[in-house]
Amino acid sequence: MYTLFVLCFVLIYIVHIPVDGIQCYQCSSEEDEFCPAFGKFDETKNALVDCFSLESYVPGHMCMKMVKESYDSFYAKGFRTVIRTCASRSTLGVAQGCRYFVDEVGLEVAVCYCENRDGCNGSSINIHSILLLTLTLLTLFFYSLL
Repeated sequence: MYTLFVLCFVLIYIVHIPVDGIQCYQCSSEEDEFCPAFGKFDETKNALVDCFSLESYVPGHMCMKMVKESYDSFYAKGFRTVIRTCASRSTLGVAQGCRYFVDEVGLEVAVCYCENRDGCNGSSINIHSILLLTLTLLTLFFYSLL
């Protein structure tokens, strides 16, 4: 029982070891049809970019997602643009998480930074850790019944 317990915690630790580089989605809704401003972002149609490779527009150690939008009468349908990229540092004083503000032309802006996993600037929630923890607890529960 003790060996299985130690093995499960080692497995959880190995899964969460930080790596030197991070991979992020890199696209702009103004330039890429697979990076929609409205609707769901399809992670299967977008490739992850290593933030320290030549493919990355901005080298960095975190991912960034920026959404700019306006609902005023100047834009008939409403204006929205989404940019996903690597980031070297937060210009807004946010290391992880989001910051919301109105820019100089009146657009509502949300800028989110993350560095906890590859592709964290996509749209889906990372359930990998939750799934791993649940499977570990279920295994320990059923093993203790034997």
